[in-house]
Amino acid sequence: MPTIEEIIKRATAIGLPITKNAWKKTAKKQIPDPPYIVYLVSEDQRGDDNKNTIREIDGSIELYTDRTPDESLEGRIEEEVLSDLSFRKYQTEITSENMVQTAYEFNITQKKGRK
Repeated sequence: MPTIEEIIKRATAIGLPITKNAWKKTAKKQIPDPPYIVYLVSEDQRGDDNKNTIREIDGSIELYTDRTPDESLEGRIEEEVLSDLSFRKYQTEITSENMVQTAYEFNITQKKGRK
């Protein structure tokens, strides 16, 4: 099973603008035009004997496209980024922004390395 870091690296390799959580417009940085990717990660750690040895990660990769879904980009995410993970996919039309969000939710359980 891949690590969350490997999943983010694969998503970056798609070649679209990518950011964690949300794009933030600043004086020097504009929000890119679609298509682009936003990823979200939440993590729980657990273990025993007062040591956290397991990382349980809930991740999401969100593809934002102009007006209509992009099946080609969706296929690349499914084949190049998430091919070795189970995931849930859903689409939402964001009419106020003339965009479509295609989201992929997945879970990864990793053992933490011992030093």
